[in-house]
Amino acid sequence: MPAPQPVLEAEDNVAADEVLAGSSMAGAGGKGSEGESASSASAEGALDRFSSESFKVEIDPIQSVFIDSQRIFLYRRIVLKGQVYRQGFLIDQSIFLKHISEKFFDDQPLANFAMLGLSISGNGEESTRISRGADSSNPEFTMKRRFPRPFSFLEARLLCDELPKSKGRRVLVGMLVLVGGVVLVGLFSIYYSARAIVIYSERRSDFVSSVTHELKTPLTNIRMYIEMLEQGIAATPEREQDYFEILSTETSRLSRLIHNVLEYSKLEKKQKFMEVKHSDFVEVINEVKSLMGVKLASEGFKLETNIQDGVTATFDSEVMVQVLMNLIDNSIKFGKSSSEKLITITIAERGAGAGIDVSDKGPGIPPKALKKVFDDFFRVEGSLTRTTGGTGIGLALVKKYIEAHNGTVTALNNEGQGCTISIHLPLNS
Repeated sequence: MPAPQPVLEAEDNVAADEVLAGSSMAGAGGKGSEGESASSASAEGALDRFSSESFKVEIDPIQSVFIDSQRIFLYRRIVLKGQVYRQGFLIDQSIFLKHISEKFFDDQPLANFAMLGLSISGNGEESTRISRGADSSNPEFTMKRRFPRPFSFLEARLLCDELPKSKGRRVLVGMLVLVGGVVLVGLFSIYYSARAIVIYSERRSDFVSSVTHELKTPLTNIRMYIEMLEQGIAATPEREQDYFEILSTETSRLSRLIHNVLEYSKLEKKQKFMEVKHSDFVEVINEVKSLMGVKLASEGFKLETNIQDGVTATFDSEVMVQVLMNLIDNSIKFGKSSSEKLITITIAERGAGAGIDVSDKGPGIPPKALKKVFDDFFRVEGSLTRTTGGTGIGLALVKKYIEAHNGTVTALNNEGQGCTISIHLPLNS
């Protein structure tokens, strides 16, 4: 676009349209008239006269006036010592729009997939419009902007049917998906950890309540029967012997409970010392029968053992006695109402080690709880559990003992009644 030529004219009560009309203005791309040269010379002379003097000047913001359908006059009003001048230049609309498009849009990558529409409108009518770039018949993305004064007559519209896919865009989308996935995984992990902590806290609270109850029950019974013996309520030696047996049973119950809690604490702190040796299970089974015989008889249970000859493993004998006693005690606790009160211990070779199965004829374990029964402080929800009591560490202690021997323990319901706890001990722990 040719450089616009400035115009500075004095105004002595002359109308604005007279100042803007005719030969006193320079057209965009045209030649100035003789009058214009004279006016310019006059303006320069006026400036020379003011150059050595002090004076006040007033300059208004630039304004735009449509001369005709192809030309726009941009000017500003200047007041010098009471004289009013108009300074400005003419714009050819078509050349102006073409210049904007060529300088700022045509050679940009945006022109390959978007269309730029430039339009000039004045007095409520559009006078000139051009479109450059890619064709956009059904635009999905549209941006529109009208420029501020003094170019308020100019409006730009950017249209695009579809944004092109690029490597950078794919990388950005991939990164957003990755970040979103990491955030979701993090939130899930936080939720799962918080939920696990809450559940664990609830179980510990239930454990404290259960231990308190379990300690209180045998102590109450022991105190009651001692008082009965002191008061001579047992009239015959046979009755006294019955009371002594009950006291022995309750004392053993209390001792096992305290022993389980202490052993659990040692295993948690990794302070449990085990004296393992390679041996068979004969002595272990005999010890279990001796310690549990009275309780089995008093509850009406029968204990059967099936031991394969020559089966050996590496284990701590005292720990294995405690494991079997916990399992038998669990079967007695939940099988009191069973029609058949039978507990079976089967020991046989299993892989590179020994397999120990403890089966009963009780109510079994709900399928959803089979994998949780060995968790710390876990107790199966149900009316039977609420009436039988318990601390929730018996089977957890069994699992910790067996895992300390590098063994495994699982629970499985029988085809008929009851369930089976299966233990595998390696030859060398």
